[in-house]
Amino acid sequence: MTIKVEGHQSELTEIHGVELRVTSYQIGERYFCHVSNADPGATIARGEGGSRGEAREIALSKATRRLPNPS
Repeated sequence: MTIKVEGHQSELTEIHGVELRVTSYQIGERYFCHVSNADPGATIARGEGGSRGEAREIALSKATRRLPNPS
């Protein structure tokens, strides 16, 4: 069985002053999102959902809770 990754997208965003890389893709019927530090690339959070938006929302919500708020 071959796993095929489709619709790979990557973007930069910032949460609490930390630059992050948000990568999303589809495997089969599911979408996945991976949030990592832009540099050095350490994983902060992951999300999975039935749509790209759902997976992204889950991953970014986790990342927001895990990163320290500077205020």
